[in-house]
Amino acid sequence: MSSSLSSRDIVLVGAGNVATHLAEALAPRISAVFSRSPERAGALGRRIGVPGCSDFARVAEFCPGTVIVSVADKAVAPVAAAIGAVPSRPLTVHTSGTVGMEYLSPVSDRVGVLYPLQTFSADVPVDLSRVPFFTEAALEDDLARVDALARLMSEHVHHADAAHRRVLHIAGVFSSNFPNVLLECVERILSPAGYPLDVVRPLIEATVAKAFEAGPHKAQTGPARRGDYDVIRRQLVALPDELRPVYLVLSDLILESHGLERCDRSKL
Repeated sequence: MSSSLSSRDIVLVGAGNVATHLAEALAPRISAVFSRSPERAGALGRRIGVPGCSDFARVAEFCPGTVIVSVADKAVAPVAAAIGAVPSRPLTVHTSGTVGMEYLSPVSDRVGVLYPLQTFSADVPVDLSRVPFFTEAALEDDLARVDALARLMSEHVHHADAAHRRVLHIAGVFSSNFPNVLLECVERILSPAGYPLDVVRPLIEATVAKAFEAGPHKAQTGPARRGDYDVIRRQLVALPDELRPVYLVLSDLILESHGLERCDRSKL
């Protein structure tokens, strides 16, 4: 059993967006990279100067002290099963916000979670030192080890069990995925008029800054905040049909949040 995070003691399982950023941050401590795709395993392995493998059963050959399983949520259980029991009893963690740590039990009885609350794309730089990591472990001694692993990358390390991670993950969807698809809607609105998405960048940056400074409720502006139903109706008419339900739902949320009546569908 490894009692500390020693050099080249980590096997990284996964070669996707999250795994790529973890690989770069932990490169001096990683001994091998595994992925179902030999090409992706090899590419990421070469990137950090370690072997890349596609046969998960070979993880045990590296006698790891720590195994990080950084794959899609639905793949955690089958990947753990494919790795199988590792004799070195490594501390085995995954990076998921929605999967319980018990899914890793085929690998080791020493299991935990290393969940970064951030959106990742492989080739988009992320300052991991600012990213909050949420940790959990089945054994008390291992929790300190997971925390130490997280602190190699970030200054912001917190504990969160499965129930709390589910809350954090939903908050992440509202914070990242939904705004992103709304920006796609903005592109569709701007493009026919010949404007690039970049024209709203200063507005978005100011909106986010103000929301965190004053609070989102107090920072809210616009026609729904004012209860200006005439403007809401005119904008609905101007929108493509497929975007009108989105506009209405979000306007109603703002109206209700500020004690105003929802839009009267009979007058729209």
